[in-house]
Amino acid sequence: MITGFNTDIRHNDKVYHIQTEDKGLQNPYIESLVYVGGEILASKKTSYAEQMKSGLDEKFILNLMEQQHRTMIAAIKRGRFEQNADATVSRPPAAVTVPIPATTTEILPERTLDQVIIDYLASEAESEHLELSIVNSCEFISGQPVELKVAARKSLSQQGIAGAVIEVKIISTVEGPRVIFKGKTDAEGLTTVRCNIPIFRDGTAAIIISAQSPLGNDEVKQLVKRRK
Repeated sequence: MITGFNTDIRHNDKVYHIQTEDKGLQNPYIESLVYVGGEILASKKTSYAEQMKSGLDEKFILNLMEQQHRTMIAAIKRGRFEQNADATVSRPPAAVTVPIPATTTEILPERTLDQVIIDYLASEAESEHLELSIVNSCEFISGQPVELKVAARKSLSQQGIAGAVIEVKIISTVEGPRVIFKGKTDAEGLTTVRCNIPIFRDGTAAIIISAQSPLGNDEVKQLVKRRK
């Protein structure tokens, strides 16, 4: 079971609670709920049923959860739920002795590692930027061909980014970096990568899939496994 994300954010004197969780393989979707004063203001669901057909792992689901949670944090910080929140009674901020200006938005401090991760995600969510993801789950095995679909999307709207440069590079402990694929995303921000993973009999290797566009850069890293 993948641990969900829970974050409290104070915005314009109201405390918003965001909860994101995976509903499991029997109900393959990610759900995010936004609360104020115990009342649900908004919800967002993302299905991954289609991706299950080609196989997926916990890392894919975790990345999907992180992206959706980050999007909800950004929506709150941009005031998208203020109108609904005005009809609720907000919870009083804990351990605050100085009034917070009406325009202030801050993440309430937590002591857990999960919250440290969320704080990082929230800081990235402040502006629209490129996010790269692998659409289908696959393994990267030494000496084997690989075919995968990758997506370059805008972090807030999740719209596809056309014309993003996609590069696949192999790095290892026994030889220098090697580019094995280069292409661009289509109008929907997608591209299909077809390439061969070099044979590695010694050392360890990893594959780095990167995307570049005017909205920024992002990359995904995966270890290369040896053939059994």
